[in-house]
Amino acid sequence: MLETKNYIVQYIGFKTNLTPKDFISRWTPFASNFKNIGIQSIDLYKVQDNKDLTFISRNIWTSEIYFENFPSGVASSASGGGISLTQFGGYWIDKSDLQAPELMSLIFSKDNITQDLEYKEKLQCTIYVKYLKAIEFIDAKESIASKKSLFCTHLKTI
Repeated sequence: MLETKNYIVQYIGFKTNLTPKDFISRWTPFASNFKNIGIQSIDLYKVQDNKDLTFISRNIWTSEIYFENFPSGVASSASGGGISLTQFGGYWIDKSDLQAPELMSLIFSKDNITQDLEYKEKLQCTIYVKYLKAIEFIDAKESIASKKSLFCTHLKTI
């Protein structure tokens, strides 16, 4: 159990045919608006070799601000302008895990997943999205489970 429940990490996936440069130019003003409403940090990652997602955002909130902005949970998905968005939900995070890794591998699952490698399992803070937990492998050098995990490289911090 977490020592304190003061921080939440929110994962948002994006599917698009835009180049990283074009996506970042469109994403930055949108992400900056969230920064203005109290989000602590936003990190954008490029997802490698995945047909369903192109980018993923790792957003850090204080729990108080998160629940002020999403009192009944986050919407599950949206699309427009050639970009599809999938909400993977918010998860409790320890203060020691706030810093964004340069490389990470993520698994979103309803199942119990066991691995020989060290990982941080994030417990969901709300139940309004379809995934029950996120497993974040910090500084993973490759995908942990090739068919299930997202291997991500850091692109930008706001």
